[in-house]
Amino acid sequence: MKGLLKRGLAAAAFGLFAALGLAPSGAQAHGGVKLEQDECVLRLGPSTMHFIAYQRSGEEQEFCQDVGQTGPTVIALTAVSPELRDMAIGARIIKDTGAPVGKDTLDAVTVAFHEPKVYRNGIMTFEHDFKDAGRYVAIVTVRDDLGNEWVSQFPFGVGLYTFWGMIEYILYGVGFFALVGVMLLALRAKAHKAAETANAPA
Repeated sequence: MKGLLKRGLAAAAFGLFAALGLAPSGAQAHGGVKLEQDECVLRLGPSTMHFIAYQRSGEEQEFCQDVGQTGPTVIALTAVSPELRDMAIGARIIKDTGAPVGKDTLDAVTVAFHEPKVYRNGIMTFEHDFKDAGRYVAIVTVRDDLGNEWVSQFPFGVGLYTFWGMIEYILYGVGFFALVGVMLLALRAKAHKAAETANAPA
C-alpha cells in the first residue's frame, strides 16, 4: 500500500512538473539502475559486467552508483560477455578515503573481500552491511583457467545526500499537495452542488 501511494504521488508530481516543462528526464534518475546508458557496467578489457545493488529494507529498489541508505545491501555482479561466464569472479569493497591506496594500505580500507571463484551462469551475489555512509569502490577481479587476470574498479556511494534524491522528495511533496488540492476542490464542488440542490425550488 505504501509503495502504491508513493508511486501514485510520484506520478502525480511528475505529471504536474511535465505540464510545466520542469520534469527531469529518465537519464537523470537519482542513482537507480540505468542499464541503457551503461552507467552500471564495469569494463574488464574488451568484456563487460553489470554491477547492481539492492536493499531488503523499505521499498524494493535497485541501485548502482548511489545506494540509497546504509545497512544490509545485496550486491550482484553479472557477467554480460559470454567469455566471462566460465571465469572465476572475485570482489573487494574498499572505503574511498580520497588518499592513494597501495598494497600496504589496502587491507586497512577493505570492508568486504571475496576470493575469485566460478559462479553458476556467471552471477556473483553477496551481502554486506554498510555501517557508514560514504564513498566506496568495488574492485572486481576475473581470472581464467590459465591464470590470466583482469581487474576493474566501480566507484559508488552509500547513504549520501544527492541532488536527485532531494528532487525525488520534492516531487513527492508536490504530488501530495497537488492531490490534496484536487480533493479539496472536488469536495468543495460537491458541497456547492449539494447546497444548490437543497436551495432549489420544489
